[in-house]
Amino acid sequence: MQRRTLVLLLLGIMALGMVFPVMAATQSTQPNRASQVEGEVIRVGTDAAYPPFEEIDEDGEYVGFDIDLMEAIAEDAGFEIEWVNAPFDTIFTALSEGEFDAVISASTITEEREEIIDFSDPYFVSSQSISVGLDMEEMVAGPEDLEGLRIGVQLGTTGEIYANEELEGVEIFPFDTAPLAFQALAEGEVDAVIVDTPTTEEILATNPELEAVVVGDPLTEEFYGIAVNEDYPELLEAINISLANLIEDGTYAEIFEDWFDVQPSEDFRPMDEEDMEDEDMDDEDMEDMEDMEATEEPAS
Repeated sequence: MQRRTLVLLLLGIMALGMVFPVMAATQSTQPNRASQVEGEVIRVGTDAAYPPFEEIDEDGEYVGFDIDLMEAIAEDAGFEIEWVNAPFDTIFTALSEGEFDAVISASTITEEREEIIDFSDPYFVSSQSISVGLDMEEMVAGPEDLEGLRIGVQLGTTGEIYANEELEGVEIFPFDTAPLAFQALAEGEVDAVIVDTPTTEEILATNPELEAVVVGDPLTEEFYGIAVNEDYPELLEAINISLANLIEDGTYAEIFEDWFDVQPSEDFRPMDEEDMEDEDMDDEDMEDMEDMEATEEPAS
């Protein structure tokens, strides 16, 4: 797979520290204990038309980064997966109504979605990008150049939310899947497409006949999480514990490199001895500070 632009994007975005300190702390503090859902069959929904995260191959098998990661989580936690292919625009409502137990589908963690479902700890950092045909590459350098154009998005995604909330003077065309939006771009039905950057890069790299290119800087900074039905907290805990285990033992990094040809950021790699020593020192400093505060006499 050719992912030169994606590699550069991932290396740049993953320097962000907004969520990752929480992830790093999770690696060192989460207990490696038996799963509460061991032996269960977990129904997992996904919109399998979003490479390289999830799709169905020519043999009818679910493949992708999300698929491999969830299978590894299931193996670590001791549960089995029953995959369910579902449209993305209704996937969270379906999850909240009990049609599945969990969803992994390159799903951005948002406050709106968290009103009806729960999310695991973040497992991937992403963004939205603009794509246009080669004939418009010199005309569009960013969102400010989209006014008056027809914009293709995937229904129910944060790309659609961005287009509706941030763009003015555009006509928005929602499509059921990202590949359909890009097909419409190739056929001249829309002038630009806004979709998650990793998927955009994968689609353009594997379909050069689309004659499209990414333009401008990433539009957003987003974090993917595994969604879980609110009535299944033991599953959420098991997923978080196993995700931390996979990061700590290097399995996550192996899966990531298989799909993206680059190592993940340090926050998704095992802590080395120096990092562990630094964290131990930080913990000791915090304990010393708490001891000093406890022994200080109140001011008179």
